[in-house]
Amino acid sequence: MANEDKALKKIKEAIKEKATSLVLMNYQLTSLPPEIVQLSSLEVLDLGGNQLKSLPPEIVQLSSLETLDLRRNQLTSLPPEIVQLNSLKELRLYGNKLTSLPPELVQLNRLKVLGLNGNQLTSLPPEIVQLTSLKG
Repeated sequence: MANEDKALKKIKEAIKEKATSLVLMNYQLTSLPPEIVQLSSLEVLDLGGNQLKSLPPEIVQLSSLETLDLRRNQLTSLPPEIVQLNSLKELRLYGNKLTSLPPELVQLNRLKVLGLNGNQLTSLPPEIVQLTSLKG
């Protein structure tokens, strides 16, 4: 069974169980199955160790999300819509290919953890100082 099929099966099980947590780590996914947006009660989504180059704007439908783990992917940017995930407390982006962050990120005022090590960032938006809940 291909990794995409395994991931889809896991997503469908999570939908059925109204899961609050989903780990799809190291599935080598290059994109997210559209069914993922049906996980409205999801609080933790771990997508670490995949091959994601971008996130679909529809990710904002996961409005209960508190932790979004995107470590070790191929992300070069984040969709500005990510700021609609206003329950987000942890955003782990270590080891991607990000060259910039959307300035709108400052709207994530509950954010406590923002992991950015191992990216290609040369600067951060000056607005980032408005994220006063961040822990060092």
